[in-house]
Amino acid sequence: MQALFQKLFSQHPTGVNQVQREAMVDLYLLGMYSDAKLSVDEQDFLDEEFDKLSWESGISLSSYLQRAIPKVRSATADAQELESFLQDIAQRLGDGDCKQTAIDTLQELLAADGVAQPESKFMADVSKAMAI
Repeated sequence: MQALFQKLFSQHPTGVNQVQREAMVDLYLLGMYSDAKLSVDEQDFLDEEFDKLSWESGISLSSYLQRAIPKVRSATADAQELESFLQDIAQRLGDGDCKQTAIDTLQELLAADGVAQPESKFMADVSKAMAI
């Protein structure tokens, strides 16, 4: 999974800071868990994207993922928590290219194994939270 995030971040606009990278990781994890099934195609897509990651945190990406995944799972189980988490992600992404690139990459991730109904609803929730 770490390799996937590295690849995702290589295509992001220059000037992306660590807070924005962490928000993107959270968003992509939410996307993976949005249909309650983790597919090999999604995992392969993430693995490719993570190879490009520039991670500049005091903790490793692996450690960040260990903390983020339980939060993501919890958020996907509760609509109100999900909405709040998406608002937080939108705020951390900020405005401009970073937010749009994150959404575009999320759509690619969801399309990796075919977009299921829960993923379509998730994208609508993301668009609402991002005000795009």
